[in-house]
Amino acid sequence: MRSYELMYILDPSLDEDASKALVGKVEDLMSKEKIEVEDTEPWGKRRLAYKIQGHWEGNYILSHLKAAPEAISEMERRLRVTDGILRFLTVRIDEQEAKLERKRVHKEDKEQARRARRAARAPVQPESPAGAPTTVPTSESTAVAEAENESQES
Repeated sequence: MRSYELMYILDPSLDEDASKALVGKVEDLMSKEKIEVEDTEPWGKRRLAYKIQGHWEGNYILSHLKAAPEAISEMERRLRVTDGILRFLTVRIDEQEAKLERKRVHKEDKEQARRARRAARAPVQPESPAGAPTTVPTSESTAVAEAENESQES
């Protein structure tokens, strides 16, 4: 059994009782198809990006499922013909998690390679005698030091 997320949008003109009844109907449909519903979250009424069946808003419902692929395809077929559901989308979660893990590992490998390249080209500091400053004076600081020496000698 694989993990899935099902997001479906209900008709906003349905009252709260009718919406709950439709969610119950969808969950019954899932149980008949031997789909295990782990969690169902109502997200509430939200604005749609574009008009769907004459509506600018919809009630969003998110369900986390565990099921066989055949059961998901049958559930989707039935959701297409169910009145009151404007849109739905089923996403396989374990596939997404695997993609994210591959991206994370690839990013870590690139970062390690970058650090190794950076360490290989880091400049080596010249050895200085004991007590000598480790910084190389710039021409401006050299001019200031020479001016100070001349003022002390006079």
